[in-house]
Amino acid sequence: MAPGWWQMHSSGRLAPAALGLLIGALVVPSAGCGGKKQEAATKETPRAPEQPTQENTKYGLTDEQAAKVLVKIGEREITLGDFAERLAAQSPYLRARYNSPERRREFLDNMIRFELLAIEANKRGHDELPEVKRVRKQVMVQRMMKKLFDDEGVKLGDIANDEIKSYYEANKAEFHKPEQVRASHILVKDKALAERILAALKKSPKDMQLFRKQAKEHNQDPATKARLGDLTFFYADASLPDQPEVEEPVRKAAFSLENTGDVYESVIKSDRGFHILKLTGKRAKLERSLEDAKRLIRNRLWREKREKAIQGFVEGLRKKADVKEDLSLLSQIKVKKGNDNAEKAHDGPQD
Repeated sequence: MAPGWWQMHSSGRLAPAALGLLIGALVVPSAGCGGKKQEAATKETPRAPEQPTQENTKYGLTDEQAAKVLVKIGEREITLGDFAERLAAQSPYLRARYNSPERRREFLDNMIRFELLAIEANKRGHDELPEVKRVRKQVMVQRMMKKLFDDEGVKLGDIANDEIKSYYEANKAEFHKPEQVRASHILVKDKALAERILAALKKSPKDMQLFRKQAKEHNQDPATKARLGDLTFFYADASLPDQPEVEEPVRKAAFSLENTGDVYESVIKSDRGFHILKLTGKRAKLERSLEDAKRLIRNRLWREKREKAIQGFVEGLRKKADVKEDLSLLSQIKVKKGNDNAEKAHDGPQD
C-alpha cells in the first residue's frame, strides 16, 4: 500500500508532489453549451466540478477543503485551513514572497519546525512556567475583548453624523486655534548674571545643548526647572484656555522671534526677575471645517463608546466577583524611582 499522504521522506520533508496537490489548485475550464462539436467535447471530457462561490469560501477554500489535514506530527495536525490562516496573517510583502509552490513549501517547513519545538517544549514542562501562563492569559483576554468589543461591539459606522456635528459644535475651540509658539527660558534674579548667560548663548545661537546646560545650572523657575526651561506651547492671547502661564513681556518677545532656535536679543524683565528666551517651535493657525474633522471625530467617539462599554463590562465583573484588597502591602515594595538617564527625557525635539 502506498504511504499515507502525510508521511515524510527519510529527509523529514513531505513529498513535493503530494504537497503540490494539496496547496495548488487545478482549474479545469468547463466546456461550452452550444453546437454539436461542443456537445461531443463535453461527452469526451468530463466537466470539472462547479467551483465554490466567493460567499462560501475563505482564502479560496471551502470548509471541507480547509479541514483537510496537510501535515500530521504524532497527534498534532496542521490543516490546509491552518496553513492558509498563518499565511494570510503575514505582511503583504511576505504573502507575495510565498506565492510559489517552492516558497509555500518553505513556509510549511517553518510551521512544522515551530510545532516540533512546541511539542518538545511541552515535554520539558515549559508550558507550566509562570511567564508562559501569563502570556497565554494575555492572549486569551485579548481574543475575548476583540470578540466582545470589536467584532460584536460598536462599529465606526454606528457613529451617526448628528453625533459628529454635535461634538464639533461643542468643541469648536479644538478645531479653530490661533498661531502658537513654543519657547524655553532661563529665569534668574540677578540682571548681571542674566546678561552673562545671554552673551554666552549668543556666541553659539544654534546650540540647544548649551541652552539646556545653562537652564539646568541657573534656571530659578520652579515650574520649568525640571523641564530645563521648557514653557511648552502658548498663544499670543493670554486669555485663551489650555496654555501655560507666561509673563506678558516673555509672551510678547516669543512672538517677535521668527525662526526656531532664535534667542531673544536682550534680557527680558518681569515681576519675577530676568528671563533669557529661546524659540523652540511654532504652530500655524488651525482652521478645520466639520467635513475636515469628521473622520477624526468619528474615531474619537468610537473609541470613547468602546472604552465606556469595556469599563461597564469590567465594573459588572468586579461587582459579581469576590474581590478583597489589602492595599497596605503595597508600601512593602521597593522599586527604584528613576535612573541616571532621567534627564534625557527632556532632550527630545521641541518642535
